[in-house]
Amino acid sequence: MNRTRCFLLSLCVSGFAFAQSASAPPDPYKPVLDRLQSITVIPLLTWQAHAADLPHGEDPAINTSDWQPVKAKEDWKGSRWLRLTSEVPAQLNGYSLQGARISLDLHVSSDDAIQISVFSNGNMVARTDEDGQVPITLIESAQAGQKLVLAVRVLDSGGGGCCGGDSTRIEHAELQIQPPEDRPDPALMRLQVLSAEPVIAAYPDGKAERQQQLDSAVKAINVAALDQGDQQAFDASLRDAQAKLDVLRPYMKQFSIAAVGNSHIDMAWLWPWTETVEVVRNTFGTALQLMREYPDFKFTASTAQAYEWIE
Repeated sequence: MNRTRCFLLSLCVSGFAFAQSASAPPDPYKPVLDRLQSITVIPLLTWQAHAADLPHGEDPAINTSDWQPVKAKEDWKGSRWLRLTSEVPAQLNGYSLQGARISLDLHVSSDDAIQISVFSNGNMVARTDEDGQVPITLIESAQAGQKLVLAVRVLDSGGGGCCGGDSTRIEHAELQIQPPEDRPDPALMRLQVLSAEPVIAAYPDGKAERQQQLDSAVKAINVAALDQGDQQAFDASLRDAQAKLDVLRPYMKQFSIAAVGNSHIDMAWLWPWTETVEVVRNTFGTALQLMREYPDFKFTASTAQAYEWIE
């Protein structure tokens, strides 16, 4: 399942989670779901930072010994270069990364208008603004020991922002792991369980039977195989769990979510007309890139003038 469908599942999960009471009992599936998440995500919590713009900060050979550490959620002001070096491990919490697809999910936010350029091993892989950030594929088929030198140029316009401040921060940064197509996807399994849980709980008709079916699927996931280094047994257990979960498919297909990507772009409000055109170009470029990668992705913009500029 591609990222567009995973995003729809995430919307479903988030909506139901918001509606649930804070006093709800602990989720019995949490240990398994947490383990599934731990083998599909590598958090990137601490970066190196150069507190100003500089030429060719993306060069892997540049000396960063005097750069300062910056953590996610820490505020700074002005333009900055961020650097992080990582190496693909053979395993992640017992899960083999051989042949996996690795993507960077990075979100930098600011009270001011910013431009963000992302580089991997010296090559630009994305250029966008705060609103256009999406996961970026870095490695199509991972091999143990592959090195990633990530560099991010955050260029602050210096305009002071709309709210009287210009603080910038890394809101979120992680590497996402997606296995080769011939192996089951733990992240997808986790999302399916998370999606099924609140739907089953919300409707009393047939609830007991469907809950047993979901229990059976989750219990089939053999996380102990990861601790034993048995990748084949773990993958086989995911396939078994998927087969048990598929029993719920006719029931779950009664519910649907339709989501369309949308961008509302302020037309020259507190920024120059030329910058508005640039924002439109970057936004549409990101949307087209996603459409090429995921043909079922749909996009719309709210202003006819934006389409005229692009045409």
